[in-house]
Amino acid sequence: MLNAVFILFTLHVFSLFLRDICGLHRARLILLGIGGPLGVLLSFWWPELQFVPYLAVIAINLSMAYVFGHNLLRGQPSILLQFVTFAHLGPNPSCEFTAYLRQQCAVWLGVGLLSAGLGILALVAEPLRALAGIILVTLLVAQALWFVISHEIARVRFKRPETWQRSMSLIMRRDTWKKLDI
Repeated sequence: MLNAVFILFTLHVFSLFLRDICGLHRARLILLGIGGPLGVLLSFWWPELQFVPYLAVIAINLSMAYVFGHNLLRGQPSILLQFVTFAHLGPNPSCEFTAYLRQQCAVWLGVGLLSAGLGILALVAEPLRALAGIILVTLLVAQALWFVISHEIARVRFKRPETWQRSMSLIMRRDTWKKLDI
């Protein structure tokens, strides 16, 4: 029963991301209309599946991959360039720094897709669940460290004023996200 409730809750939250951030209203309805009942049925028919916590890991990391990859793959200003330009209000980014931000988006896109893939593997493959879990935790720690390190690289290499603390503060503010074109 916990799996069924968790599935419905996770799909609902992910569907809000699809609707509010991605603008994919039909995808949201399809996810809820097909994914919800299918997930609940699978949770009872195939109890070996480990929906808790891996379905959330998948949804969170697919969301992260979308946020970092959508504009990058369309050739639009990256989410990080927008963040630096609109939220931090530092000096105009140089071409080299803009390229660095695109590389960072590519890294975060890759990590998001890798983590989502590992979440899928952990959800369905019980023998590989422990290894996938260890890799996921390692990636989570690496992401936290890379967040700090990438800011320091930008500060030293590109003479940028942004700090990881200020970025974290801005990320937590709802009005910051209203300025960004995801």
